[in-house]
Amino acid sequence: MDQPLQWWNSFIFAVFGAAILIGSPICGWIADRTPNRSVPFYTGLLILLAATVLFGVAKANWVLLISRLCQGLSAAITYTVGLALLVDTVGRDNIGQWMGTALSSSSFGLIVSPLLGGIVYAKAGYMAVFGMAMGLIIFDILMRLVMIEKKTAAKYRPAEGLTTDNSFYGTFTTRDDARDEQSDNARTPNEPRDQAETAHLLSNGHKEPARKKGRMPTILVLLGIPRLLAAIYGIFVNVSILAAFDGVLPLYVKSLFGWNSLNAGLIFLCLAIPALTGPIVGKLSDKTGPRWIAVAGCALTAPPLILLRLVAHDSVEQKFLLCAMLICCGFTLILIVSPVAADLSAVVEEKEKADPDAFGPGGAYAQAFALFNCAMAAATLFGPVVAGALVERYGWGTMTAAMGVFAFSGAIPS
Repeated sequence: MDQPLQWWNSFIFAVFGAAILIGSPICGWIADRTPNRSVPFYTGLLILLAATVLFGVAKANWVLLISRLCQGLSAAITYTVGLALLVDTVGRDNIGQWMGTALSSSSFGLIVSPLLGGIVYAKAGYMAVFGMAMGLIIFDILMRLVMIEKKTAAKYRPAEGLTTDNSFYGTFTTRDDARDEQSDNARTPNEPRDQAETAHLLSNGHKEPARKKGRMPTILVLLGIPRLLAAIYGIFVNVSILAAFDGVLPLYVKSLFGWNSLNAGLIFLCLAIPALTGPIVGKLSDKTGPRWIAVAGCALTAPPLILLRLVAHDSVEQKFLLCAMLICCGFTLILIVSPVAADLSAVVEEKEKADPDAFGPGGAYAQAFALFNCAMAAATLFGPVVAGALVERYGWGTMTAAMGVFAFSGAIPS
């Protein structure tokens, strides 16, 4: 009985990850080509609400599969579009701080939610867990209804510093950029002022300039940028390690210390609380640059991971050692995620400045974060599977040593 249950559990989890991997690039492409990012964001939240209801009432395996597929698609939309909206809103000077806030909040939620779900399940039952989840989704939808995109607000408040053109997203545009654009327009009054005007000319029968005909697909352009690939690998390493803990740590502490589910869940607070320092790390990366902070994060994560192999028997000292090493991992892992996410947007911006026609009028922020989301999805599959296989075949000590070497590998391309 346990074998089919384990198989279905793994298969359903794989369906969720596959939906994110397949859906993220498509959602990114759509989001970069729509004049209003809020629409796909609402769509993602509504899909998530429907998937949560389905999951709660499911009595058959195929219903569970459909619900997890929808949840994966929703995650692909909300992560991709949400991070792109963040980049559109905060501007280049504060992107690290706010990216750190968003991603550390996400990490905190991922770590704490199983604990909260377990407590609610124990106290109020199965459907109460889904009621809590649906309440959060509805609250999120209501928050989105009062959200105004910066591009939309700029049409009514041009003095705030953003241009009021009708182009899509593209690179950040500040007051200085606006002045430069106005100067260029003054010098060349017969040229199209922006990409929207170019689109207007095309719709009236004018031919598109020849230099745009051979543009590569945006995803391929992004994948050809080594710095972006380094950022994606960095987040892959980060999420793989966290997902590995999700897969093997509860079982290990139950078998070693005899802890129940509640105690096994509480141990994740050692990882969750340090994640709240993400905004501080992001602000630091805004001032000093993201590269060396991310390198330090990968390199410093390796020692506490390797030292976790010392947790091998049941004693108070061993429990303190486990908590101390997990706290160290929490503080070092957060040094990776905020800087690499901020660097991702910087790479897109610099590429657009160097070659304004590289991505087209819609820009590439959503598609860049779609790749970011794909790396996270792949990591959630890779981490637990590899860590679980290593623990089962070679033991806890070998697994932690391998994860330590893997963490250090993230510093090399960064």
